[in-house]
Amino acid sequence: MANEMHGTLFANVQPVSGGTYQAGPLGEEAFLITIVTPIYEVLQKEARRNQGGRVSHASWRNYDDLNEYFW
Repeated sequence: MANEMHGTLFANVQPVSGGTYQAGPLGEEAFLITIVTPIYEVLQKEARRNQGGRVSHASWRNYDDLNEYFW
């Protein structure tokens, strides 16, 4: 999806080769698999690090910390 946006923003031309950008066909679950799943896996890993809420908030990242990357 990011590649598609890049192609749209830069007049559909590849910056290195100068060739025209062609988006490949994506399945109906492509966004879920390529965007949502990796974010979920990071959140899941960080949630395990909090040891049931017994660890200091400063020692692990939660949803709000990760959400700041998208501001």
